[in-house]
Amino acid sequence: MVEIGVCIEPFFGDIPYKERIEKIASIGFKYYEFWFHNAGFDGKNLTDEKKDFDMIAEFNYKLGLTTTCFVHCHPDGGIKASLINKDDRGLILNSLTEEIIPLAKKIGCKGLISGSGNVNPFISEKEAIENIVETLIQISKIVEKEDITLLLEPWNTKVDHPLNFLSDPQMAVNIIKDVNHKNIKLLYDIYHMQIMKGDIVRFIRENIQYIGHFHIAGVPGRKEPIDNELYYPFIIKESVAAGYKGVFGLEYWPTMPSEKSLEKVLEYLTGVSV
Repeated sequence: MVEIGVCIEPFFGDIPYKERIEKIASIGFKYYEFWFHNAGFDGKNLTDEKKDFDMIAEFNYKLGLTTTCFVHCHPDGGIKASLINKDDRGLILNSLTEEIIPLAKKIGCKGLISGSGNVNPFISEKEAIENIVETLIQISKIVEKEDITLLLEPWNTKVDHPLNFLSDPQMAVNIIKDVNHKNIKLLYDIYHMQIMKGDIVRFIRENIQYIGHFHIAGVPGRKEPIDNELYYPFIIKESVAAGYKGVFGLEYWPTMPSEKSLEKVLEYLTGVSV
């Protein structure tokens, strides 16, 4: 059976996170993720709201849920640091051991997401890649001990993240190859990578051993992944056939009430025959 999870941030923005978690469980999800440990999202804007990890741990146990991942480094929240900047390395590493990993372990979460950081005119592409590799090598030594996977995520620069450095999935895979550690993987966001490169299924087939998690959304518009230019049942089927055994995470902006949208998408995707 295909395992479909959901990023809770874009959904049910008008209710507290406790109720959002209850909602996704009642719809039928067993897996979910969120963005930042130190910020919320109300459907329109980030809010200054630290998540209650004691509550999350309680509800995961009570409702039989698994938190697949949350964001470690990002320009907008979490740890606001950049992998491309070696001057941020100390902050990134210290934040893992002192704050992020203890929170992840509290809720039984095995994945942490990191962006690359934004382009810096004073850091060349070659230097940026070298800095990412070295920082990820240092991160790998920390996360391996805790059985946690760091997920490096490229984003599109054409629509959503114009300043982002890492937008090429092949560059991301090359970085992961250079790091050469089982706890450093690619988060392949199909929405982002369709916008940047396309050629989705071939890339998945050739690089599945480096992919640790998927994000799903419709293209264009980042909406429900049903009526759009990507045929997700085929993409999911091919990903599983290539060897993927993890969760496919929904991260999209609903065009209808959250509950109706998620019910419709969950029914559509769990019907995929693999």
